[in-house]
Amino acid sequence: MIALISGKGDYPKEITSSLKNQKINFIKLNLYQKDKYNVSIGEIGKIIKILKNNNVKEVIFAGKVERPNLRKIKLDLKAISYLPLLKKAYLKGDGNLLNLVAKILREENIKVIESHKYCKNLILNNTPTRTKPSKVDIHDFKKGKKILNLLSEFDNAQGIIIDEGYILAIEAAEGTDEIIKRIKNINYKKKLLSGSLIKLTKLNQNLKYDLPTIGYKTIRLCIMSNLKGIFLEKNKNIFLNQKKS
Repeated sequence: MIALISGKGDYPKEITSSLKNQKINFIKLNLYQKDKYNVSIGEIGKIIKILKNNNVKEVIFAGKVERPNLRKIKLDLKAISYLPLLKKAYLKGDGNLLNLVAKILREENIKVIESHKYCKNLILNNTPTRTKPSKVDIHDFKKGKKILNLLSEFDNAQGIIIDEGYILAIEAAEGTDEIIKRIKNINYKKKLLSGSLIKLTKLNQNLKYDLPTIGYKTIRLCIMSNLKGIFLEKNKNIFLNQKKS
């Protein structure tokens, strides 16, 4: 049995559809929407109990998870037993929190698997455009990659928008779509397409459950903001809503 621990967004929906199409037995633990199994991030004991009661051996993490306020989050007894480690991981960033949860599940003989294991069609493995980037675009990409690699130390940014060497926005906790909306006010008077969104994996990022993700909404926002294009990494990006795009 497989379990999908579902956050926000379209990614969990795509995985759910793929599992159903392949007739794979699974349960869904939903962090935000009403479902058969509703859990919160601090209910580690409850999550483990549900997984074991359903004989779950593999777990998929998918969807956006809002970082909780550690002072306000309600912890069950199992979570409290890991409180020192949770605090340490929390200070280091979201990726470290997910790594800790995966470690806790491994101790219970439950394996966290790649989020795309059963929907490899969502992995970007080619170039879905006929337009080639210019020399200026390539220069922007190299600059953006260098900046994102430097920020990887802080387990934060996956995205940056650069226009002819000028940094328009760097993604933080708000997510990719929000930074595109932010630069829309900067770019809206331009008649020509200019600038690129660069979305890459962080250095030493766990590729099992934390791949950069874009979809139809992201592409639509880029068009509305007059951005010229999007730079992604082959085999390291999830591309949602492909039929719409």
